[in-house]
Amino acid sequence: GTADVAVTAPEPFPGAGTGPLDLPGRPVPVHTPGHTAGHCAFHFPDTGVVVSGDALVSGHPTSRTEGPQMLTDMFHHERATAVASLDVLAELDGDLLLPGHGPLHEGPVRDAARLARERAQ
Repeated sequence: GTADVAVTAPEPFPGAGTGPLDLPGRPVPVHTPGHTAGHCAFHFPDTGVVVSGDALVSGHPTSRTEGPQMLTDMFHHERATAVASLDVLAELDGDLLLPGHGPLHEGPVRDAARLARERAQ
């Protein structure tokens, strides 16, 4: 957890913000900064799947909370921005959340994001 594994030359996705990527499943990158400045989730609108990475998780060994939540503060570069990114995730239509940590979460992603935001307060 203390190793420096920074990306040395980050580049934006081609056409990011203009629609789905030309990849299987046609994922749409969604900028969700806070955990890191360049963090993004991936929305698969055709299947109702959101891959949230570390912006929204459903569990973690350092947390006693079960279900939708943010990682603890020590894992975020900017907590306020990470909390604001939950609002971005709440706007996505989907009913299956694939988080970076914890089990998959079935149910409206917007409800999961709102619950995590409430828990963050």
